[in-house]
Amino acid sequence: MKKLLLVILSSLVLFQCKKTPTIEVGKNAFISATVLNARKTPTLDGEKVGKLKLGDEVSVLEKSESETEIDGISSFWYRVKSKDITGWVFGGYLSISKVESRDAMIAAVQGNFVLCKVPDRQDCSNTIEFDGESFVYRAYFGYSGISEKLEGVFDVYSDHLVLDTKSRLVRPSIFIQYPQTDEERTAYNNAYFGYSDSDSHLVALSTYPVEGKENLYFYVCNDKLLLLKEKKEKESACATEYAYTKSSYSSP
Repeated sequence: MKKLLLVILSSLVLFQCKKTPTIEVGKNAFISATVLNARKTPTLDGEKVGKLKLGDEVSVLEKSESETEIDGISSFWYRVKSKDITGWVFGGYLSISKVESRDAMIAAVQGNFVLCKVPDRQDCSNTIEFDGESFVYRAYFGYSGISEKLEGVFDVYSDHLVLDTKSRLVRPSIFIQYPQTDEERTAYNNAYFGYSDSDSHLVALSTYPVEGKENLYFYVCNDKLLLLKEKKEKESACATEYAYTKSSYSSP
């Protein structure tokens, strides 16, 4: 059931593949991911030879023959050299311009995150999709499926994201037990009562307005980016039971 739920959640959150600019061999570039593995060969299965950090400057020595798609990003692999490491990295996490903190973090969170029990990614539920500077959040309720959808924009700070919700849709049959108004009664009576993975069964209700801004704190634990709703000491954050993590299983 848990595997089936994860498949269902993954199928709900779709995003278009983004193509990154080609970087010329001989030029310098900057790491735009929080942590990026350098590998012996230009594949996700390649042996790791070291780790590059956010903002590291590297020289581009070589480019792969063809592009690869990872996390919805299409790019070449590049063999790069830093002060201490030489290896292949995925170009989707390279920038030709100097990386600033805000741009780097926006780049680092692009794609889909799923709330799961870590580190084995079990008991997964809610999802957040980051696209550019916008986000879509979907919540799930038991075996009823999607229960809520939030859409808005976000900004990044030194240790957290601020989600600024602009619209909120809810599942009436889950949020309303005893309809009180004509609006609630109409929404409740028209609601889909079985399992639903479709946004079409969500509606806007004046009794459930947008609740304002919300923080998501980020931590790098075992080379993986975690998003948490609470601010914690790093040791405590890395030991947390549930966290939002990238939906892909392999680290680029």
